Amino acid sequence: MNKKGVTLLELVIVMVIIAIGATLIAPNIGAWIPNYRLRSAARDIVSAMRTAQMKAVSMNTDFRVRFPDAGSYIIEYKNSSGEWIPEGAQQNLPAGIQISSFPPESRFLFNPNSTASTGSVTLKNTKNSTRTISLATSTGRIRVEPPL
Repeated sequence: MNKKGVTLLELVIVMVIIAIGATLIAPNIGAWIPNYRLRSAARDIVSAMRTAQMKAVSMNTDFRVRFPDAGSYIIEYKNSSGEWIPEGAQQNLPAGIQISSFPPESRFLFNPNSTASTGSVTLKNTKNSTRTISLATSTGRIRVEPPL
């Protein structure tokens, strides 16, 4: 017999196998979310820091990434009269992510000569996993521990 097609029995067996696989995988997805959010928040802050660093050099003015509270950050620049002006909107961290330790004065400062203030910020998720973002003074190098 050389019939083409799939029998109903074969289709039901494949659907049962898919259903069993989905039930085994579904509970594990919930465990990934806090770590995914922590990694995502660290990437977002590092990206904001690199943006502030590049803008400080290109616009020849001081920029900073400031942390007004444990759940948000904002990029600001210093205008000619010495006031700090927001560069865009304040960004909130993902749900379940908090800043557990702040840099000095709750900000990272980037100078036009490519140097920066020193310090580190530590992010923590609901499972108490952490990521620490550090900034070196002389080079303005941004480092994340453990690495992304």
